[in-house]
Amino acid sequence: MKTVASLDLGTSKVVALVAEIDSYGDMHIIGIGETQSKGIEKGQITRLDLAVGSILRAVKEAQEMASVKLSSVNLGISSPFLKSQNERDTINVSPQPVEIDETQIDRIIERVTTRAREEGYEIISAVPRKFILDDQEGILDPVGLLGCKLAAEVHLVKVGTSLLRNIEKAVSSSGLTIANKHPSIMASAEAVLTQEEKEEGVLLLDIGAGLTDFILYLDGSPVLTGTITMGGNSITKDIAHFMKITVEQAERIKIEQGFALSDLVNESERIKIKPRGEDKEIMVSKKSLSEVIQIRLEEIADKVLEYIDAQGINLSTINAGVVLTGGTSKLAGIKEFFERYMDLPVRIGYPTGVMGLKERVQDPSYATAVGLLRLKSKFRSGFNLQNDQSLERVKRVNKVRFSPLLDKIKSFFKEVL
Repeated sequence: MKTVASLDLGTSKVVALVAEIDSYGDMHIIGIGETQSKGIEKGQITRLDLAVGSILRAVKEAQEMASVKLSSVNLGISSPFLKSQNERDTINVSPQPVEIDETQIDRIIERVTTRAREEGYEIISAVPRKFILDDQEGILDPVGLLGCKLAAEVHLVKVGTSLLRNIEKAVSSSGLTIANKHPSIMASAEAVLTQEEKEEGVLLLDIGAGLTDFILYLDGSPVLTGTITMGGNSITKDIAHFMKITVEQAERIKIEQGFALSDLVNESERIKIKPRGEDKEIMVSKKSLSEVIQIRLEEIADKVLEYIDAQGINLSTINAGVVLTGGTSKLAGIKEFFERYMDLPVRIGYPTGVMGLKERVQDPSYATAVGLLRLKSKFRSGFNLQNDQSLERVKRVNKVRFSPLLDKIKSFFKEVL
């Protein structure tokens, strides 16, 4: 059995998973750790000591359940400073046809990533979309084939360098190394999408508390990856502002009474709220609550559609429609909203293909954490960007002297881990 672990740093919660991969490649979840996220907001570290504490608590819980000691994790990256692009390059392999191997694949992807480097950003994923071998189109995998010239189109995902370094520091300050890092949305896709959906064309929206990540697949591979800086918390704050109630009350009402499509709500339905400064509860229209939710969802959907349209992609080409995942996808009526708003078939994406504690993790809010385990065990996101240089940088980060407060936090958790 091979043990792997994942870490998902969300706005509302931090999740650590531990799994064993058996000789058949099946994944058995053996440990789950979950804690309220502190010091982390929309993929950014806002306070290092609080973020480290959240990571340590989640990891401690997962370790105790799995009865293992973790040293490294597969990390998901979600950020407002995330963008993607598709680049193409060609290499001459040999004057005479020779067998293509992994060396040539790595070489062409290295050329593409070198060309695509941008100041202030780091490439965290490079996925080959298609290959052309001696002008032969439609090559899915050239390894083992004969050719003289190899071309590739590669989907690249970049994230802000400073943001990434701060995330890496928070993880390393928790006593962990980063085995691999992947865009969170690619991990979610690995957990909830089928290969058939990717081939047919599908748009995945992972609607979290702070961010909405999205990825568009065509012909089996990603063509567009992006992030919208709104999520479930935006809806909650809208409700709190509209109804003049606390954020805690608004979150509870959203979950228990909210519905995402207002014209499916009966106008006669009422809910009780207690506005700030009022001594008594009052009754408000459930339809009004739904309208507040719908307005924010429309804004999220519009921004995603604008992003896709700006790339010249026609959504009519995605025959598999839209898949929703993430914690906010559990909101009542959200499937119906997106079906009507995007005029496409929609389903809710649940992590699949896991054993062990699957009752816990077969939930949209665990999509990223589950997918990170599968990515680690399955493939290298097209090209292993966790090269020796990256690993050396992580080691250097680990040697950075902690502040006295971080020293105390780490010392405390060492005693209880």
